[in-house]
Amino acid sequence: MIREVIIPKRNRLRIDIPDKFIGKSIELILREQTDTTRTPAKTISELEAELHKLTVDMKGYKFDRNEANDYE
Repeated sequence: MIREVIIPKRNRLRIDIPDKFIGKSIELILREQTDTTRTPAKTISELEAELHKLTVDMKGYKFDRNEANDYE
């Protein structure tokens, strides 16, 4: 799936279709976007900073299968 929001400058639009869609049935939908307050895309470093808060430090952790299966 490809989604792109554009602001056309005239009433003609040229669309380049990726090779993987050639010979397949595709659907094009044109609609007015009502929400024009789009947030800009985040950079990789911004995403890494956000994901860093969700990571767990697994250094020193060792899985013991026998201990995990010993549930008596």
